[in-house]
Amino acid sequence: MKLVALFLLIPLVLSAQVSFSDDIDLAYTNALKGVHYAIANIPERKNSISKELIDADQMVAKIKLSKEVGGISVESIGYYKTYEVKITVRRDYESLKKEGLIDRIPFDE
Repeated sequence: MKLVALFLLIPLVLSAQVSFSDDIDLAYTNALKGVHYAIANIPERKNSISKELIDADQMVAKIKLSKEVGGISVESIGYYKTYEVKITVRRDYESLKKEGLIDRIPFDE
């Protein structure tokens, strides 16, 4: 009897792990969307911005972009269901200019 119960519970445990992994992957994807949004929308005059990306009345990502000495720092928190994933990216001004994301390097360092 215990053997039959064990065989019935194994698929439940495996499907729960697959679901967990998929949910974390979707939260990570939403955090990446926030990073891409922030890097594509670097403000020219402000030193920092905070935005929330919302789709269909659900929070996709929270973004904080701040200009620092020598580059920018982007912190994005991606959400999916009850999961959240935080990504922090730092990019220097030289690479941003090389990729065409900014026109000039700020001199107020």
